[in-house]
Amino acid sequence: MISKLAKSTACFFVNNKIIEAEDSEVYAYGIELLLSTIINLAVAIIIALSANEFIPCFINLTAFVTIRIYAGGYHADTHCGCTFTLSCILVIFILIIKKVSLISMRISAPIMWFLSALILLIFAPVEHPNKPISEKKKIKLRKKSLISFFIWTIFCIIFYFVKSEICFYAVTGIFTLTCAMIAEKIKLHMKS
Repeated sequence: MISKLAKSTACFFVNNKIIEAEDSEVYAYGIELLLSTIINLAVAIIIALSANEFIPCFINLTAFVTIRIYAGGYHADTHCGCTFTLSCILVIFILIIKKVSLISMRISAPIMWFLSALILLIFAPVEHPNKPISEKKKIKLRKKSLISFFIWTIFCIIFYFVKSEICFYAVTGIFTLTCAMIAEKIKLHMKS
C-alpha cells in the first residue's frame, strides 16, 4: 500500500512537471521511506499516549534511533512488518516499566549498558545486503555509532544518580538496538 501510494505520488509529480520522469523511481523510494517513517512515528505516539507513557517512550525511542542510524540493525521485510515489530517492542517496553521496580531498574541498567557496549564494539555497523557499505564508510559509521553511544552513556550516568528510571528508559532503548543488531546478524546468517 505504501509503495503504491509513493509510486502514484511520484507519477503525479512527473505529470505536473515537478520532477523529471527518469528521477521518478528515486523520488518514489524517498516518498515510500518518508511515509513509512510517518506511519511508524504516528503508531509510536498513539501507543505511548494511550499508555500514558509518552516521556519514557520518547527517551527510549530517541536513544534507539540516534544510535541505530549509524550502527544498523534489524530490517523487517515489509513496512507492515516494521510497524508491527515497533509496536510489539514499544508495548513490551511499556509493560516492563509499569511492572519493574525502581531497584530492579537500578540493577539492570548497568548490566544492559555493559552488554550493549560489548555488542556495539563487536558488531557496529551491521551491514544490510541491499545496502553495501565501503570500508571507509564502515569506519565512519562505527565511529559515529560509538560517539552517539558515548553521549547517551553520559546522559545515563547523570540520570542514574538523579532519576534512575530515566537512565533505564534510555539504556533499554540502546539495549533494544543492540538486540536488533544481533537479530539482523542472525537473519543474514540464516539467509546465506
